[in-house]
Amino acid sequence: MIPDDSFRFSVNESTEDDIRPHLFYCDGQFTPRLSERVDLSEYSRKIRAKAFTFEAWKSRTLVGLVAAYFNIPDSFCYITNVSVFADYGGRGIANRLLVACFDKAKADGVKTVSLEVSKDSHPAIRLYEKFGFQVVEHRGAFIFMQCLLNVS
Repeated sequence: MIPDDSFRFSVNESTEDDIRPHLFYCDGQFTPRLSERVDLSEYSRKIRAKAFTFEAWKSRTLVGLVAAYFNIPDSFCYITNVSVFADYGGRGIANRLLVACFDKAKADGVKTVSLEVSKDSHPAIRLYEKFGFQVVEHRGAFIFMQCLLNVS
């Protein structure tokens, strides 16, 4: 896979007004729809206020987003969102954003990265497994996955 140089990557640059339309656009890609689990406007506010964001941009549009909550005292990171516009899928964007998230986690001494994903989201699960995530708990229609980082 050859990366597309027309994408720009950044960290914590997005605003709530960037995140909200991104989540609305990606809503249908989640199983079940993200909007069936959270209020997208409130979730956008929460992400901007409390999460660290890793972003992919096409021009001025946020097309890829990984949002993670870092709890440094407890050496813990929880990835709350991984989303890429379907039109840009298969170009390594989610992979690059997750690498950036893992780089920050390792630099901060985080020992455990966790996330929750629908048990029916097979492409997402395969991606997470490539990063070393393992299923640790089944929660109804969702699975809880963790990755233990080797941190010195």
